[in-house]
Amino acid sequence: MRLDEKKDIMEKLSGIFSEYTDREVALSEDTDIFEELDLNSVDIMCVIVRTEKVFGIEFEDVDLLSENFQMVGSFCELIQKQLEKGIKNAEEKR
Repeated sequence: MRLDEKKDIMEKLSGIFSEYTDREVALSEDTDIFEELDLNSVDIMCVIVRTEKVFGIEFEDVDLLSENFQMVGSFCELIQKQLEKGIKNAEEKR
């Protein structure tokens, strides 16, 4: 993942998490979503749905594992994977 892509994803994620924590959120790859942001499983599902809308992606059922959403870094990687998959699918349709 390029640095500018990661920065863009992190900025958007920060905005999404801020919606569910009612405070400004400073994220790093090592931020523990459950512990540091004090989000429960229902909050995480809302974050996942909001993330899909913001990024125009759709997570696969196999992606909905807690380890993919525990740390911000792994969540960013999952988002990037879905973005790349969308680009690849769009190119194949041409």
